[in-house]
Amino acid sequence: MYDSTLARLYVAIGAPGVVCVVDTTRLELLETVPTEPGAHTIGWNSVHYTLYAFLPTSMGVVVFAEQECATG
Repeated sequence: MYDSTLARLYVAIGAPGVVCVVDTTRLELLETVPTEPGAHTIGWNSVHYTLYAFLPTSMGVVVFAEQECATG
């Protein structure tokens, strides 16, 4: 998922089960967040700056909130 306002790219990697957050302006990896093995489907809410990662093994959803939100 890509958010042009924040210049962030969110990439889900099913093995080992992480989401990588990339600053697309600096082309720099900002963070790697663990999810669970097999979790490779994500959704981005650009209004609330939240990322949803769907967890196939536990059959749940984890929600991450972006801490540095653009303010207009």
